[in-house]
Amino acid sequence: MFNIIFWVLTLLSLALFGGAIYLVARALLKKLNRDQGTDMSALEQPATAKGAALKNTTLLKALTIGILSIVALLPLGIIMDMTSDREMLYNSVVDEIGRSWGEQQTLSGPALVIPYSYFVMQEEVSNDGKTRHEVKRTYQDELVILPKKLSLDLDLKHDFRTRGIYQSLVYNAALKGQADFRLNRYDIPNLIAFDNQNARLVFGVSSNQAIDKVEKIEVTGDSVLLSGSLMSGTGLATGGLEKGFNQGIQVGEASDFSVNFAMTLRGSQSISALPLGEQTLLNIHADWPHPSFKGLLPAEREITANGFTANWNISHLTRNYPQEFIKSNQSTLTEVVANAMLFEPVTHYGKIERSVKYGLLFIVLTFIMLFIFELGQKTSLSTVQYMLVGSAMALFYLLLLSLSEHLAFLQAYLFAACIPVLSVSAYVGSATASLKRGGIVGTMLVSLYAVLYSILQLEDYALLMGTGLLLVVLLILMFVTRHQPKNTVQ
Repeated sequence: MFNIIFWVLTLLSLALFGGAIYLVARALLKKLNRDQGTDMSALEQPATAKGAALKNTTLLKALTIGILSIVALLPLGIIMDMTSDREMLYNSVVDEIGRSWGEQQTLSGPALVIPYSYFVMQEEVSNDGKTRHEVKRTYQDELVILPKKLSLDLDLKHDFRTRGIYQSLVYNAALKGQADFRLNRYDIPNLIAFDNQNARLVFGVSSNQAIDKVEKIEVTGDSVLLSGSLMSGTGLATGGLEKGFNQGIQVGEASDFSVNFAMTLRGSQSISALPLGEQTLLNIHADWPHPSFKGLLPAEREITANGFTANWNISHLTRNYPQEFIKSNQSTLTEVVANAMLFEPVTHYGKIERSVKYGLLFIVLTFIMLFIFELGQKTSLSTVQYMLVGSAMALFYLLLLSLSEHLAFLQAYLFAACIPVLSVSAYVGSATASLKRGGIVGTMLVSLYAVLYSILQLEDYALLMGTGLLLVVLLILMFVTRHQPKNTVQ
């Protein structure tokens, strides 16, 4: 319902703006037709010096307006640079808050790590260098076993953290999961024995400082957790499991067991999970209504005004690493990832940058309106007056940038738009000694800024709306000039 109302208001703004241009252009043509609608004998006379001077003055004023329009690019460019600088400062503050609160989180695991020993027969040369003999040497390594089935449920609650005038979107995440492990007979060359008594469960977290609490780690089956053995670090250099924590466990011989775990952690911007299970089920629920998904897209998702829910069902066939591998092989587990980002659709800086891109169009349209009024009046506007009007139009964007850092964007937009609407309409009304013409300019500016606000709100249709604005202006000017008399001399 809101979208329908918004589109209706947008179309009404376009119609209002088009009507203002039509009325002004029609009034101008009537004025010109009255001036040129003399008797036919006047058309047969050669052009007078006064007529030639009038044409030269009109041409000079049109060139002046063109030059002033080009000059208007300078303040618009400066404002665009200021907006980019402020946006860079904003992004740096957001990143700093993220590092303090918790960066983008990537969750992996749990994985089971079992130490084992093996032997290697090596040939050695005696001290005299004449005889060779074989020596049995023992080495240590670890077997990393990924779960048969992995289920992860994430509940995200968004929040904002502020620093100065800036704020950053962050979240608190509650993670619940279950991992099912199946232990088989592993064929390792020259195996001596597995150290099942000193195995460990490894949980990967990309930012340890953001872990609030590990609420539960429980094991069901023929395995026992080692008390007091929850330790920071993983002891692995494997990509995706190099950071996190581990829990000691005594693993039974060739048995299956399940791990139930729960924890709370902090993060910002996005959260990711690695599908380490042979079958991975991932559910993410958040109270933020603007998600953006990267990597593997969810099989199902539901987005409402109150948040979103996304579900993944991922098979191990989507990746290239095996379910069991040796620690020394240095496998990388990050090639496949499911990611959900808490996306801010358009920051106020992005809206301001887009509005500045339409700044030249707005200034040119205002100059055209003033030129039309000037041609219909006995008095002409000076170059200084054109410059002051252009300055008032450019000041809108600087005000919008300044106010948007302290107010909601709509409030900042309304306050900033009042400056050019009131000042330019009053200035034109005073310069042309016509309250009516000042009111027409004010109506045009109100409708013009209403159209601009619609363009800024409609992200997917911004280009279409901007093109439609230009098309409306062109069609109206073509319509009102369709009967323009030819200025030829018989």
